[in-house]
Amino acid sequence: MKKIAWMLGLMLCLAPLTSFAQTAATAENSQSQTADANDPNKMLPSDIQARFKALRADKDPDQLVRDAHYWVSNENAQYVWYPYIKDMGGVLSGVGTDQVYLLAAWSNASLVIPMDFDKQIRNLHFAYGAAFLASENIEEFRTYFKSDNAEKMKAALEKYFPEEAAVAMKAWKYGVKEVNGRFNRVVKKYKNLPTQLKELAKTNPKQYAANANIFSKEVPTFLTDEEMYKRIRTLWQNKRVYPLCGDLTGDTAMTDIGKALKDSGMQMMILYPSNAEHYFEYDANFRRNIIDMPFTDKGLILRTRQMKFLGLAEDEDYHYNMQTAKNFKIWLQTTQIKEQKEMLRKRTETPTKGLSFFEYEPTPSKKPPKIAESKF
Repeated sequence: MKKIAWMLGLMLCLAPLTSFAQTAATAENSQSQTADANDPNKMLPSDIQARFKALRADKDPDQLVRDAHYWVSNENAQYVWYPYIKDMGGVLSGVGTDQVYLLAAWSNASLVIPMDFDKQIRNLHFAYGAAFLASENIEEFRTYFKSDNAEKMKAALEKYFPEEAAVAMKAWKYGVKEVNGRFNRVVKKYKNLPTQLKELAKTNPKQYAANANIFSKEVPTFLTDEEMYKRIRTLWQNKRVYPLCGDLTGDTAMTDIGKALKDSGMQMMILYPSNAEHYFEYDANFRRNIIDMPFTDKGLILRTRQMKFLGLAEDEDYHYNMQTAKNFKIWLQTTQIKEQKEMLRKRTETPTKGLSFFEYEPTPSKKPPKIAESKF
């Protein structure tokens, strides 16, 4: 009996140690998975893949802006952001097509969620994905966006994205000429930046001085630099790109993204709405969507606005703005501000032409704004 009692006592003593060991092992496994989730060079863990595959789309808009599909970006000076987002890492979500990959390559993003309320833009991203997956280098990638290579693109889509092949091929047929033209312009622009700087030094010394920090070295892109190209290809290979039809002011896509990130131990580093804020007011849904989004402490909003009084980066181009997500949340939580242009009047100009920071902290409104109920 004494021997049995002694063994029971020993088991009771060891039980807390066993429980502690199990808890420690669980924590270690969780930390390991979080590290894997945030490493773009590793396959995204399967359970996290499932979360992002399950992201739901918002309903189609009643009408597209100007009733047109924006197959390519018309912003020409994203390079002003390059020194500030270089190798930031983390999750990036953005509106549009080719410019999302410019930003993702520069920032070395660990996960990319291209999101546009035009489903044709979402569909075109699968054509991008098929081309990236099928091509080891830039030269081969570019061949998939030649009008006479429809059969080649179709074969790649059927191989890599059979469920999306039909809709992606339709988008490709409509947009391929514009995409190829945009690629040509980007290559010309970025390969000639150092030369442009030398000419600028002669013709406009002040503007040269304002942009010298950017142009002092070449700015690599996924269309001109194989290392940048490889970054985007690796993201597709490791199941880290999830195109989504979504609305920044919607009730589904943005909240699904936020919950999936939170459940996966991941955080948004860059949210790029492009110039979308030009077309809507800061309503209750939009406020909720941004406030609930799990951003990193260094999280940024990158936006553009085509208003001359703000200062344009290039003639007939856009103004480029950067704001911390933390600061943006304060504005949305505490003020009645209705739209972006009101806020940007308090921007801080930088020496770089057409680029501003936004860091002004607001005085809370007497009446709190309406914020939609959180969904998680």
